[in-house]
Amino acid sequence: MKLAREMERRLERLVDGATAAVFRGKMHPVDMADRLIRQADFVVEDGETGPEVPNCWTIRVHPSDLPIEVDANDLNAELARALTEVAADRGWRINGPITVEVATDVAVPRGLADCSGHSDPGPIEAWAQLVATSPPLVAEICDNRSVIGRSTESDVVVSVPELSRSQAMIVRSGQIATIIDLASANGTFVNGERLGADPHPIVPGDTVTMGDIDFMFRQL
Repeated sequence: MKLAREMERRLERLVDGATAAVFRGKMHPVDMADRLIRQADFVVEDGETGPEVPNCWTIRVHPSDLPIEVDANDLNAELARALTEVAADRGWRINGPITVEVATDVAVPRGLADCSGHSDPGPIEAWAQLVATSPPLVAEICDNRSVIGRSTESDVVVSVPELSRSQAMIVRSGQIATIIDLASANGTFVNGERLGADPHPIVPGDTVTMGDIDFMFRQL
């Protein structure tokens, strides 16, 4: 895949000032990101809420492929940021914050990268909120595919009897957010319109009604 230009610029800034000779026979951070994202794309699974990928990743490269001029912590953080952006753009559920560790391994052939991932659920920074005034309530939307309901197993728990255990799901895909009713008993409404089985776009300021509660959708 071709990395977005802004993502490429950030990765390139990790090696600002490095001469071309530094990377002769070594692996550039842009190449690492490209291989990482390709592997994530390859292992996407169809989970209960839709496509999902592991959130904890290791990239193993031959020691001679890793330029010592690159700060390891900065490299790991920028690769994690790149994959996080791709997951949000494609609407992949991640279940926890994405982390990446680049490690050296003499068993990996030069010029190649061995990318592997596993899931380690954990708290994710919110990207949107549902805000109600009566009763006062702020529900944070964190994963790219977040289920809302009164079940304690929901991603966003709203303990109101009128809500179904799994009421609705909000999905982020690129710059677009949508909401899907999950065959709830009392229905889910956007600006007074009852949702069917198809995803319905929502934008900041829209009113999402579940049970007898009106929420305002807000992106962070």
